Amino acid sequence: MNEPEVRRLLGYISAGYDNRQLSAATAAVWTEELCDVEFEVAKQAVRNHFRKPAPRAYLSLDVLLEQIRVDTRQTPTAIEEDVRSAKARGFIEASWPARQALPRPIAARLAAARLDFALAAEAIEAGVIETPRALDVGTVGREVPG
Repeated sequence: MNEPEVRRLLGYISAGYDNRQLSAATAAVWTEELCDVEFEVAKQAVRNHFRKPAPRAYLSLDVLLEQIRVDTRQTPTAIEEDVRSAKARGFIEASWPARQALPRPIAARLAAARLDFALAAEAIEAGVIETPRALDVGTVGREVPG
């Protein structure tokens, strides 16, 4: 995000959530820390934080950054889960390190596969689809020698 976007985000937070006063110093620091984050991702993280059962009344930068890590699956546990899932689907090589985040295109592909699966499961539960359709999840498991 750039400084105008950070100011817009801080204005959104102060107008709707915690009545903070926006200073030039705050905008500069938040801009520096959020430079690699898209505005919509940060805005959604703000919303997700304040939708928690017991959110902090005043959203600090460190709490927002942690919420962004959770929302974008960049926590160590989520990274390991995604790597296992991507390996199982054949999206990445088996040698990919378990704790190394997936490249964005692979993460997007994995998210799309999960969404397809979730939508199909929801449709089956709702009775919209009577027989499950085949989902393309890639090659799962290991080849068995003949």
